[in-house]
Amino acid sequence: MVADSACRVREYTQNKQQVAALVRAAKQALHEMGQADGEGRCQELLVRLAEDRFNLAVVGQFKRGKSSLMNALIGRDLLPTGLLPLTSAITALCYGPKERVVVRRKGWSLQPEIPVEELADYVTERGNPGNEKGLIEARVELPLPFLRGGLYFVDTPGIGSARQENTATTYEFLPQADAIVFVTSVEAPLSEAEEGFLHDVAQHVRKLFIVVNKVDLAAAHEREQVLGYIQAGIERSLGTDGVRLFPLSAQQALHAKLNGSQEGLAESGLLEFEAALTAFLVEEKNQAFLVAILDHLLNILADCEGGPGGEAARPEGAEAEPAGPPSTIAGLSARAQALRAQFLPDAAPIGGELRAALQPVRSGVLDAEVRAGAARRSAIGERAVASGRTCPICAAQSRAIFDFYAQWQHVLATNPTAQSEFASARGFCPVHTWQFQKIAAAQDLSAGYIALTQAVAAELRRASSLAPDQASAAISALLPAPDTCPACRVLRDAVGPQIRSLLAQVATDEGRALYARSAGLCLPHLRLALLVAGSEEAAFLLREQARHMEETLEDLHSYVLKREALRAGLLNANEESAWQRVLIQLVGEPMAQFWGSTTATDRAG
Repeated sequence: MVADSACRVREYTQNKQQVAALVRAAKQALHEMGQADGEGRCQELLVRLAEDRFNLAVVGQFKRGKSSLMNALIGRDLLPTGLLPLTSAITALCYGPKERVVVRRKGWSLQPEIPVEELADYVTERGNPGNEKGLIEARVELPLPFLRGGLYFVDTPGIGSARQENTATTYEFLPQADAIVFVTSVEAPLSEAEEGFLHDVAQHVRKLFIVVNKVDLAAAHEREQVLGYIQAGIERSLGTDGVRLFPLSAQQALHAKLNGSQEGLAESGLLEFEAALTAFLVEEKNQAFLVAILDHLLNILADCEGGPGGEAARPEGAEAEPAGPPSTIAGLSARAQALRAQFLPDAAPIGGELRAALQPVRSGVLDAEVRAGAARRSAIGERAVASGRTCPICAAQSRAIFDFYAQWQHVLATNPTAQSEFASARGFCPVHTWQFQKIAAAQDLSAGYIALTQAVAAELRRASSLAPDQASAAISALLPAPDTCPACRVLRDAVGPQIRSLLAQVATDEGRALYARSAGLCLPHLRLALLVAGSEEAAFLLREQARHMEETLEDLHSYVLKREALRAGLLNANEESAWQRVLIQLVGEPMAQFWGSTTATDRAG
């Protein structure tokens, strides 16, 4: 629709993400408390949030311009229109990242995709008379901001045509409608059949928009009289006074949008209807939906207060659980109540809270995991030093970082505090972002990155109002720094103990013998080791490193020569792996790399 609509839809998406995060946290807490029923009910709430389908149906008698109105609202001549009754089946416009049409047919388990150009073959009287193809729904996915947030904009067959099947299809859909746009027109103002249909429509929904189309066909001096007649009939059918009408010309509005005429769009009357529809979809519909989810959550938490770990479930004489689940439930309930209050009409907007995610936080979930990641390593003993294929420091660091990733993906996906701290740290550096992506499950990664993504999006929107140099500085603050990347910290914190352990070993005859049979240190770790090694140990490491490089050089020459001579069968294992060993010796293992490696000097000391 208009830019304001996209902004409001974005705000709703942020609100829904906050509700989903709270439900997810409650689900995890109830899982840890052994509350299977409450956990399952939270999962059902997540399903409702994920589906988030809101059916806004456009209904009316045939040839009142329903499809034309929808085309005008989306600014596309997409849905078939014409002089004869056209729509024969349900057509739903919804959001999708790319334009496509998916059809659902009775008795078909598959949902084939068809070109947009073939839509008329399925939803019109000419292509599908009386819906003889058994179409349940044609779902048209479009990358339009107006359709984001679970809105399904539904075109229905007109009632009252010669095709009774079309009227039946529309009546069958009414119970699925969440709100309705009723379309009549000035050319045949509110027939008796329309009044009866309008009465039936009102039984299914509480939100009803009345559009009077084709006002451009009525002369200016007749328009008010016609609109008055229509309003009186509608108020009689609904049994209420003060019904608001939206007189407009869908054809004029579509023509104005396609030609970029703001004057023509204003004259069409569509802007007033767009504003009212936008306000409902974003304010009333979304708030009601999210408040309902929170109410369900509060009921779940209240029911679980006496469950396992609570007073009611504890056997007589048993001591309380040390983790204190009741206080956890109380905290979750308080957060749900606070969110619920924010979503009520008189609540302040919540978008400004996102900037706080980039501020430092006091809780140490992330720091604790970083320290544990650095400590979760195998001691550098005989097997590590005697490794013949890689740098022993790299090997130990690789194990430490892998263990950290494996643990952190679960913590990040389930712990809201960890997510806030991760956002404050600005995430991983580029190298470790993609390492983590290869290890983490897509669902865990998606859940863990929500807080960071929200914070960055909020900062980018704020930066859009700044001067270019100020905006550049603001974006620099969003990027991870060497000292903030959690994975880099795991590797740096592990370097010092590992190097000291290795130097202690090479100070002995047995340790030197083991080291001589190993692949030796890579150059980055050799440099760090020399900063804290004694002169005797330093000379030994340098001599061994030179010997390792010379042996690898010989293997490189042999590999190239035998491949050139077409004697690959003569290659030995050392020659075949020489290229890999030399890369490790020069720069270290990929999993052991981190930003700002020069800052590891202090940690190695």
